[in-house]
Amino acid sequence: MNALAVGLVKAGRYLKAVMGDDAYEIYLAHHAATHPDTPPMPERMFWRERDDEQDHNPQGRCC
Repeated sequence: MNALAVGLVKAGRYLKAVMGDDAYEIYLAHHAATHPDTPPMPERMFWRERDDEQDHNPQGRCC
């Protein structure tokens, strides 16, 4: 890969992390490490619960 492609990949990962789009992936890694004997919640349920939590306990955010 050339330097431009590597830079674009890194920028994409950074933006994904800033926007919180990688939250489910982080949850899956945490769940696998701490609760390997139980299945993780489906992605749709994860996002629904995450949104509900943010609505009930708002943190500093732009919108």
